[in-house]
Amino acid sequence: MQRTGILLTLVCLPLTTLADDRLSTSIDAVFAGIDSQHEPGCVAGVIHNGQYIHKKGYGLANLEYGIPISGETVFRTGSVSKQFTAMAIAILAERGELDLDADVHAYLPDLMDYGQKVTIRQMVHHIAGMGDYDHEALRKSDGSEFRFGNEDYSTIEEFYAKVAQADLVHAPGSQYEYSNLAYFLLAHVVESVSGRSLRDFANAEIFGRLGMSHSFFNDNVNQPVANRADGYRRMDDGSWEIFMTNLDYVGDGGVFTNLDEFIKWDQNFYDNKLGKGGDALIRTVTTPHPDTIAYTDEGPRNVNYAFGLRVDEANGEFMLGHAGGWVAFSTIYNRYPELNLSIVVFCNSTDQSASELGRQVGELAVAAIRAQ
Repeated sequence: MQRTGILLTLVCLPLTTLADDRLSTSIDAVFAGIDSQHEPGCVAGVIHNGQYIHKKGYGLANLEYGIPISGETVFRTGSVSKQFTAMAIAILAERGELDLDADVHAYLPDLMDYGQKVTIRQMVHHIAGMGDYDHEALRKSDGSEFRFGNEDYSTIEEFYAKVAQADLVHAPGSQYEYSNLAYFLLAHVVESVSGRSLRDFANAEIFGRLGMSHSFFNDNVNQPVANRADGYRRMDDGSWEIFMTNLDYVGDGGVFTNLDEFIKWDQNFYDNKLGKGGDALIRTVTTPHPDTIAYTDEGPRNVNYAFGLRVDEANGEFMLGHAGGWVAFSTIYNRYPELNLSIVVFCNSTDQSASELGRQVGELAVAAIRAQ
């Protein structure tokens, strides 16, 4: 599916209070398996017509102190972060400070010679031919695989030096290949062009403009973060172990945010305050590239990947969204613009799949909106 010009004038009546209550009761049932007094879990939000019609935490943000998850709880969002990285690129392009169709070497000249032109636009849409975390160039000095998360460690600079020597796995533009390496490099493109780290650029040009004062790219995982959720994984004996990353890389991930602030990002798709303002920037970041073709055992399919967002259909409705997962955290953000409806689920436990839970919440919310 490919749509352009998806900015819409929406006439969608709010749910009645009774319908809200019924929807919330149904959503509570989706998360009923979480022991909210003793386990980590999730926060779930349903945004309709610019406000939360459901916002609730299930489980604990911190097991040591028994702190419950709430709308204020700050989560690592994994690859949901990519839309923020891509927005930074789009803002720079809109200003004329960056050429989306320029070779990446114009901004990062120390990258290896790929022998072919690789553009910023291709990197944004995952059609640059770049690989992922399993690339041979990222192996440790003894030849073993680098273990991402909390087992092994390298600084941002050390990791960049390895990524800079990672060759392509496909010809540029030939097919869709999801690449965290490409988005890691896009963070450095932002820094090269703007003179500011991705964290500082986003603080000023994205989060600051939207009033998201507790949201940021965390490029220093040792810093204290107020209201942060710790991540946990369950051990074989049923106990819990902290499962957090010791890596500071951003671009492919790294955004910390909470449900109370995420609605500001969501609503900016309808009333843009970023860049020059207006609709053009939103059309750019929500329009998929026509060549995002993935080749699978079932044959070729168009992934319809835009700027850190997949353009798709779910529950019979047009949808834009992205999932994320890193160490114990999993996340999902799906937006149904024709219903002025969005689903957000953040989880801090390997026991929970935000994607699956978000799918179930989406089914319930879409049905509730249609039934009004």
